[in-house]
Amino acid sequence: MKILVARTDRLGDLVLSLPVFAVGRAAHPDWQFHALVSPVCAPLVENDPGVAAVWTWSEAGGPLADAELVERLRAEHFDAAVLLHFRAPLARLLVRAGIRRRYGPLSKPSSWLLLNRGSWQHRSRGGRHEMDFNLDLLAHVTGEAAPRDAEPCLHLGAAQLEIGRTFRRQRAPDARVVAFLHPGSGGSALDWEPARFAAVAGQLAALPGWRVFVTGHGGDGPAVLAMQAAGLDPRVEVLLDMYALREFLGVLSSGDVFLGPSTGPLHLAGALGLGVVGIYPPVPAMSPGRWGPRNRWNRVLVPEVACPGRHACLLERCPLHNCLSEVGVNAAVAAVRAVVGERDGLPTA
Repeated sequence: MKILVARTDRLGDLVLSLPVFAVGRAAHPDWQFHALVSPVCAPLVENDPGVAAVWTWSEAGGPLADAELVERLRAEHFDAAVLLHFRAPLARLLVRAGIRRRYGPLSKPSSWLLLNRGSWQHRSRGGRHEMDFNLDLLAHVTGEAAPRDAEPCLHLGAAQLEIGRTFRRQRAPDARVVAFLHPGSGGSALDWEPARFAAVAGQLAALPGWRVFVTGHGGDGPAVLAMQAAGLDPRVEVLLDMYALREFLGVLSSGDVFLGPSTGPLHLAGALGLGVVGIYPPVPAMSPGRWGPRNRWNRVLVPEVACPGRHACLLERCPLHNCLSEVGVNAAVAAVRAVVGERDGLPTA
């Protein structure tokens, strides 16, 4: 069997889809699982032992790129395709490529027409975790229940691992703990105040043997600059826009712990083996119940409020906005230290 697994949205979404490849190959070692991802996300799967080949697609590619991809996919004679996130233009492309069995979530009217093996999942209600939804779709293909204790795992190449070793050797040669703080969410969630991130960074940088770095890229710039404007401790180094994704994965692999909102880099860190602390809003569509870290060492901080949002965050229309202010600096510092202790096998009290 040759299966095309498509996940063409954002970094964190793809990370929470990675267990599909590992679980699928473990259940059927003789099957081939190919990954179809957005061009920017290709580094996340290019070294994955569960992925036989990597394909890329972007809606911005245009008709000529789509036509070329259709012909290439048709030549592969895929037995089935699984769209972990439904996108009508991509589904139509897979129909044109002659892939007869098309699995995915029945989320939009067009999905009922384009997916002939679709599943009704109610993802927007936020009642289950995104990774479990993905594994449920795999189960429809394999006919076997997927395990619920799977963890996302990112595999890096030798050059990326060397980038990580070099980063730690040069930037934190004597550090016992390397911590990354990432204040921006790229619009995927509510943001904690940059001044609070700055305060956490200062407290962690003052700990013996700790080295603290602030990460960010593109749209994270305003949050990082606001951290600096709030009086960032001079011992904290800012890495804003310093690395492309492939190199950033290597740098991130050198760390021990990561603090950030519900965003892709948090899931990258967890899948690379770091301890992670996530700051999450309570609304179901953004909550840790739907998007929380699924790695071994993690903590989530959620404001203890009665959220009026039924599915999506009401943002400025909410009388509790911004409820993340209920999460205190000391609570975040304690969570980071507890996760590091768990990861190192030390007492966390």
